[in-house]
Amino acid sequence: MPYTQEELKNLPWYQNLIDEDEQAYLANKDILETQSSISGSSNDGSLLVRDSDNTILIFENPYTGVLPEDPSTKIVHTSIVNKLRDDEASVNSILDRDFEEL
Repeated sequence: MPYTQEELKNLPWYQNLIDEDEQAYLANKDILETQSSISGSSNDGSLLVRDSDNTILIFENPYTGVLPEDPSTKIVHTSIVNKLRDDEASVNSILDRDFEEL
């Protein structure tokens, strides 16, 4: 029968396992943040840690579960929107409105 959560809190080997996982998590975070900061880029959102697929990696504090508000979690994105084409000539250049026989 598996241990309950209360029983696991009293088992030293389980607490050591959790501590090792937390330390490995923090070490991985430090390594990735160091690699991303080596580029020397300014704090324009490029200090975010990304994986090989360009997915943003954000690390929470493993002890509290809270995300820190620091340069590694700052996402900068522009709110400028290009003007949509709204005149008929622009729309006709995109849409083919001619009927053709099959």
